[in-house]
Amino acid sequence: MKSLWFFLINTFEVNTRGSRRKMLRIANYHLSRLQAMKSDPAILVLFDLFEPAVLLYRSMFSNLDSAEGISISNTAQFTRLLDEMSDTYFDDWQTMVRQEYGPDTTEFKAIFPHGKAPFQRSQYDLRMVAVEALHTTLLTFPSLSAVADDVAAQLTLLRAARDTQTEGFGTNAFTANMIEQQRLVLANLMDDNLCDLKKKYRPNIKMVENFFDLAELRKSSSDADAQFAFSGAVEAGVTSAVPVPDKLLLSANASCIFGNKSNLAELEFFFSANASAADNPVKTPVMAMQSVQVNAAESGWAPGAKFIIVKNLGTVTAEFELRVVEAIEN
Repeated sequence: MKSLWFFLINTFEVNTRGSRRKMLRIANYHLSRLQAMKSDPAILVLFDLFEPAVLLYRSMFSNLDSAEGISISNTAQFTRLLDEMSDTYFDDWQTMVRQEYGPDTTEFKAIFPHGKAPFQRSQYDLRMVAVEALHTTLLTFPSLSAVADDVAAQLTLLRAARDTQTEGFGTNAFTANMIEQQRLVLANLMDDNLCDLKKKYRPNIKMVENFFDLAELRKSSSDADAQFAFSGAVEAGVTSAVPVPDKLLLSANASCIFGNKSNLAELEFFFSANASAADNPVKTPVMAMQSVQVNAAESGWAPGAKFIIVKNLGTVTAEFELRVVEAIEN
């Protein structure tokens, strides 16, 4: 197949494939330049057509960022229930069964053929299956009805948490597909505008460059560059500095999710220009087994802050996780 003539290629579509946030930055820039010149009736026509499409694109991103934050919280809730089941409830269930059947009996081995291992697998669904299988087995032992009821109660909570989590994944996938469709709309509108601007400024063609962020358009980037995720651990009474990648364009409204995976220690998160900073008057406290979503400014971000400090206020080592996503506004 013959290649398409170079001048017929839509450069805005080609150079934003795989980087919908790059399209957002390019579209924001183009909109701002059209807005600055909309006193010209010809430019006003372009602005009036382009602005609604950009606002819709921004709204889609805002909804997706919010939904992804909620999904992270829902996943944390689901995994917390799974961990509680294997760390606490499973031991209780074994204790209750032992009151009827000793650990060396065939009944006990039939109920727990592989011990705790199936409840500690890495795959969520396999752990769910293990709980369902345990409940089914217990129903065949009338004397263990109380244990079966307890397992059923936990299984109901797990199923509800899993349904909420997976429903969020489906919604996010649908929104992401809508964003991709709108990316194509913006690419076509900017290609149209490029043609109109070339006609308008034919005697002074250099003027056209002022309407587009050529440096951003030519830069290689992906959606992954617009977000940063990290997990780690910080010892009791210690602060840990997490460097933010240079490619992440931080601003006051960047979305941040801070998670505390410890069930004992309280953590504090804040931005700093100094990796050895011990405190910040503006910070985000996160209690045990909780996650908090804020913007960067609410955690002390200011221009030049390239570290996220994690401060452990507890007496035990605490695991944490964080996620930062670029703001969607211009």
